[in-house]
Amino acid sequence: MLGSARTVVCRARPTAAPASARTALSSATCTRRCFRYLCRSVEKRTTTTVVKMGEKKRAVATAAAAARRRWPDQAPEHEHEHEHQYAHQIDGEIPRLLRLHDAERSDTAISWTRGALYIQDGDRVSAHGDGVGDGRARPRRRLLTPTTLRDSCTCVACRDPASGNKSFGSVEIPLDIGLEDVRSTERGLAIRFRNDIPRYRQTLRGGRAGAEGGHEMLLPWSEVDATLGRRRRHAECDDGGSLPRKRSILRRTGVRYWDGATLERHIRRIDYDEYMRQDSPAFWDAVIDICRLGIVYLVNVPRSEESVVAITTRLANIRETFYGRTFDVRAKVAAENVAYTTVHLGLHQDLLYLDPPPMIQVLHCMDNDCDGGESLFSDGERVGRLLWPFARHPSSPMAPLAHHNVPYGYDKNGHRYMASRPVIALEHGNDGEGEGDAFAAVHWSPPFQAPHRGLQPDLGPWIGAARVFESLVNADDALHSRKMAPGECVIFDNLRLMHGRTAFDTSRGGSRWLRGAYIAAEDFLSTASHIPKGRAEAHRGPVEWSPELAQKDLMHSPWHRHVLERVKTLHPTAVA
Repeated sequence: MLGSARTVVCRARPTAAPASARTALSSATCTRRCFRYLCRSVEKRTTTTVVKMGEKKRAVATAAAAARRRWPDQAPEHEHEHEHQYAHQIDGEIPRLLRLHDAERSDTAISWTRGALYIQDGDRVSAHGDGVGDGRARPRRRLLTPTTLRDSCTCVACRDPASGNKSFGSVEIPLDIGLEDVRSTERGLAIRFRNDIPRYRQTLRGGRAGAEGGHEMLLPWSEVDATLGRRRRHAECDDGGSLPRKRSILRRTGVRYWDGATLERHIRRIDYDEYMRQDSPAFWDAVIDICRLGIVYLVNVPRSEESVVAITTRLANIRETFYGRTFDVRAKVAAENVAYTTVHLGLHQDLLYLDPPPMIQVLHCMDNDCDGGESLFSDGERVGRLLWPFARHPSSPMAPLAHHNVPYGYDKNGHRYMASRPVIALEHGNDGEGEGDAFAAVHWSPPFQAPHRGLQPDLGPWIGAARVFESLVNADDALHSRKMAPGECVIFDNLRLMHGRTAFDTSRGGSRWLRGAYIAAEDFLSTASHIPKGRAEAHRGPVEWSPELAQKDLMHSPWHRHVLERVKTLHPTAVA
């Protein structure tokens, strides 16, 4: 996505105010005033331009009328001078308003000068006054500079067609580069530059030649939409896929949070051969379920030590760890991991002492004919999001879940790892509602906690809050329990779900043996970003997923009442 200008200084001079009065404004404020200025400057210059320019009379008058029609709320209450950090001055130049021939883009207004490209979404408004603080809803506007636009060109002259690598350096772009021409096309905005990179001015190595044979870039409509934040009407990538970011992918697939009963209604068991077949819908169904539910099963998997490799690499590259490229989960003497014993293994996430931990875990059941050994799963993110409203405030008794970092570590056999994480991680400064901190992730792995080092605050408050979390993820109705059979494989999201295992007994015969592997988040998300257009949406339904909508749904669910009851055992006056 192209960035909009951020540091802009606007000198506001009302006619009744002293000439020295100056106000430093936020980028959103200045962008709005720039648009006011552009509209007024078009109208203001129309009279003199009509006299002096003859043939341009109709064009200027049309531009002025269009500008007033596009921005009707911009009353000319002040005269403004605008002084930007960029090497251009809007003053003295009539902004040109593009005519967009695509009827579907009738809500988009685009104008430009030598020094800036202005884009406005007429039907997308901000309830907060677009950063102004006056509370009035205003259209969303963005300003793009020539330097940013030039650096973002993806034509064959600027990006090698074979490798996709950039063919020029950002430092080659002249600081006084400007816009020479902007045209609306079916594919996007065709842009030619004034004072382009010297080697691009006359020699065209691909792309489209302009009238003078120079370099021309295409700004796709998808980038215009992304710049305006239009998520609900346009795909983020030209192929209909997603950016390789978790939120972008989940927007398409949706997320279904679950307890044990909910998961039983929705979980799928996909045939191994169908999963492995190229261009198979079953493969994408598995990817979608990992995104939506955090878990999927494969059945009829061949009993081979290489099956886990085939299953994992069908998804993405294997994330190798100090346990190896793959690992075996079975009981052994003097085990270096509690998972390699026969005792009960409580709910946890793997490898929280690594940074970052792997996202995907694959477990293929080779043998499981002993007593016990049922696999356990719980939707930890569901619990984390339900507790987030209570934990986000530092004064709340639940706050230690978000504000106390739990140490995790591994120090055996020449391997030493350590990382600290809160149970509920917050994304600072963005909760989707204009204030506070948003939910980011959940971390829970009691068997692999490390000792606290140095002086530490009293752990008592954290223990009380952690007991609430533990009781919710371990509640009988929260758990999905299954004794995996040979030939089954489970693939799950290690960063969302907690998993565990009941104790098992091999003294009366039988054995339990699972083969495992991991996948890093970036590799899985790369695959998931290519889910075919329409397939994810068919599973999700017509409404795009967002963290804000998910949070509202959870707050109105029966789960919320149960969580509130648990929180009140620690905080009797809690409300959320």
